[in-house]
Amino acid sequence: MHARTLRALVALTALASALGAGCTVGERDPMRPDAAMLDGGGRDAQATPDAGPLECDPDSTVGASCTSTRECDDGCFCNGVEVCTEGTCVQHEAPCDDDIECTADSCNEEENRCEFVGRDEMCADEDVCNGTESCVPGLGCRPGLRLTCNDGDPCTVGTCDATTGCAFIARDLDGDGFADERCGGEDCNDDPVVGAAISPGGTEVCGNAYDDDCDGLSDYRDPTCGAANDTCDTAEMLPGPGTYVRTTRGAANNYALGCRPTGVDTVFRIHLDDPADVQVTLSVESGTGSVAIRPWASCASGPDAYCRDNEVLARDLAAGDYAVIVRTSTGSTFSLTVAQMTATPIQRVDVCNDATVDISAGGTFTGFFSDVNHDYTLSCRATGTAKDVAYRLVITQPSDVRLTASTTASSSTTTYLSLVRDCTSPATAIACVQRASAEIFRRSVAPGVYYVLLESSSTAATTWRLVADIQPAAMRNPGDACSSELDITNSMVSVPLSSVEIDYGTTCGGNTTSSRDASFSFTTTELRDVVLTTEVGGIHYVSVAGDCGDLTTETSCTSGTPRIEQRMLRVPAGTYHVTVSTALASGSIVASARLEPPTFPPANDTCGGATDLVHAVPATADLLAAGDDVLGCAAEGSPDAIHRLVITERRNVTLVARRTDGSPEVLAIGLRSDCATPSSDLACASGGGSALLNRTLDAGTYYVVVESSRGAVGPYSIVAYLAEP
Repeated sequence: MHARTLRALVALTALASALGAGCTVGERDPMRPDAAMLDGGGRDAQATPDAGPLECDPDSTVGASCTSTRECDDGCFCNGVEVCTEGTCVQHEAPCDDDIECTADSCNEEENRCEFVGRDEMCADEDVCNGTESCVPGLGCRPGLRLTCNDGDPCTVGTCDATTGCAFIARDLDGDGFADERCGGEDCNDDPVVGAAISPGGTEVCGNAYDDDCDGLSDYRDPTCGAANDTCDTAEMLPGPGTYVRTTRGAANNYALGCRPTGVDTVFRIHLDDPADVQVTLSVESGTGSVAIRPWASCASGPDAYCRDNEVLARDLAAGDYAVIVRTSTGSTFSLTVAQMTATPIQRVDVCNDATVDISAGGTFTGFFSDVNHDYTLSCRATGTAKDVAYRLVITQPSDVRLTASTTASSSTTTYLSLVRDCTSPATAIACVQRASAEIFRRSVAPGVYYVLLESSSTAATTWRLVADIQPAAMRNPGDACSSELDITNSMVSVPLSSVEIDYGTTCGGNTTSSRDASFSFTTTELRDVVLTTEVGGIHYVSVAGDCGDLTTETSCTSGTPRIEQRMLRVPAGTYHVTVSTALASGSIVASARLEPPTFPPANDTCGGATDLVHAVPATADLLAAGDDVLGCAAEGSPDAIHRLVITERRNVTLVARRTDGSPEVLAIGLRSDCATPSSDLACASGGGSALLNRTLDAGTYYVVVESSRGAVGPYSIVAYLAEP
């Protein structure tokens, strides 16, 4: 019910009470209510207790004279309550107006009630984003629920347009106009904090750890970023340990690195507050590379303190500044990792001198190859550039020496181990072996100063391990070592192979760990020929030396099987040491040294002593003590004897040379026009046991050179036949 209607009813009730106090004949019973008070404010038509409700006659009483409000009731509900005002019936406002604009007000006369219907369209504000407004009777316009623009897809961002409503666009959190590539867009970094400056087509900022132009290449991997630290003057100061991605692109070859002479280089600078081990690891994305460390003061001039491919471990660097030079084969991006560790003191094992670490007391010794350089050549490894390690061994009494060494790298390695008297002379090696775990065992090593050299087959080897066991020499079997060598002067001596071990070997072979050797000696008191004979039953090696066990004093070394006989000419007075070495493990070594009168060279040993050849008259000579005076038809070093042939007119010449000791060994004849000139050979001939040469020659003086190999020297005869051409 409308508020004004209620107020009118209240006023009417008050008026009725006032009128009832002075009721006259013919007026309504004051105890009978007005129709307007019935049904909760129903019809206001006048009625008597017996007449029932008044028929609705709209506005039929308005303007009529009245003495009370009851007289003004027209029996209608929907047109409001009529009251008597100053003796005239006056129409009040209609009851069904709620003062709410969005409702449609109506009145139901039949049911004596008001009806209010909301019209939602009256509340619409033309903004669909804040929801659909509605009209609620009694309350008016009320807002709707705001639109929630969320489609559940993390790759879209919801927006709302007042007219069209929700819309969903690709995510661009940093607002740079490019959608996130994780959602199918092109923006490689959509981080709202830093991503606004990163987008396709942007400018690459070198060194900020972002791919600023979204080309998939960040910082120095991007071709637009070149090396800015090409020289020591422009070196980049590294803040400390870490991994740095840089490039040599655009750099030049400025400095000579010991481990890589060619390529392009860039320079970094590091600072150490305290002594430290510094490990620098280089990973090149294209090509190969090396890294060197130098004191900063010698950044440009060098030399390198350390230089290796891919990785350098510089130990016990003093506090201060250092240059790190990176060189790559071509301009390339690389990763440089710098690590600092507690300083580890460096051992003195790089070169051989009095300060080299001494292992005479024995023990286990280890180290890092990064501490040493390639300084020496080992007799069992004539080539190679791997770094080598040196230890000093001082023997004060005959000792048994056992050395075992191994090296480590990223893959399996071979270790080379040598025991030498002079590090700079491979020929002074007492033993040199190679194996994954190399071992040298020598008994009765004589007193003296020795050095142990070891290196790895891998130039990338990192560490080594050496075990030295030095013990007083044990008693040796007869002939087993220098301390028990056997005298074979004018006598034959037999030594069982089962009683000897490898000690020295020879320079021409028989020095492996599986070999065995025996030691003999012979003595001459005056100039003599010595016929040295050895027999083992298989291949063996025989050396003669001035000092027992010292390979550097060898005067001869030969091999053969099963018996070797060699004549040593004009041996001066003295004692000589013979080593016989073999890989056989059973049987015996038999040796003898027979002394004979000295053999002197033949009279025709040189061009000046050439003997004349006469037609059909044999000439004899012996190549036994001859030297190699003429470089003729035989190989260099072949002993030769010279003959002269003079012809007075053109003749056909046949030369025949034969061995007179029955040997089938090859004999060679050379015919030349000038004895001393190598290029003057006119013809050459050779054959087993004999040789024949035939030529037609003009009148003149010719020289005939007879030669054989040094191992096949002996007596021969030669004859010249002259005939009509």
